[in-house]
Amino acid sequence: MKSLITKLKSFFDTKEETKKDEIIEQVKKIREEKELNEFKEEENQKPKENRYQKGRKYELYIKNFFEKKEYKVYPKGYIEKRKDSGIDLIAYKNNEMALIQCKNWTNPPKQKELKVFVINCDLYINQNKDKIKDKTIRKLFITSNSKQDYGVKCFLEEYNKQNDIKIEYIIINMED
Repeated sequence: MKSLITKLKSFFDTKEETKKDEIIEQVKKIREEKELNEFKEEENQKPKENRYQKGRKYELYIKNFFEKKEYKVYPKGYIEKRKDSGIDLIAYKNNEMALIQCKNWTNPPKQKELKVFVINCDLYINQNKDKIKDKTIRKLFITSNSKQDYGVKCFLEEYNKQNDIKIEYIIINMED
């Protein structure tokens, strides 16, 4: 924008006809760039909504998946939204309680996401000791992406060697 102002000042100072055409072309280019940037900005806002909806649909799909296996499922993520503490679903069956994180991502989840999930599960377990003292706890990290990141693989192996409650990394594709 500053270059345009400088050129306009130059035009009015020199009043050369060739510079006038040059400046008009520059102004057109700047307007086109601005419109294109505004369009791109609008488009970037849409995928955020779509990613949120895509995630919610996947959570519902996984909820139904577990209900078909005779689990009672509390849709923590759906009910508590952003306050779900990183646990999307809690599934109950007999003496079992499964803490579930759902990821419907284009790219495979990274080690960071698993570590956050582990911390969230541990916090939930510690905060709800009275409710879950007689339950068998499962930590299920469920993704729709069929690829597994190498860092995730290494983390799972190491974590599961050292801990009683294992992380189960499960791939469930969503059927459209």
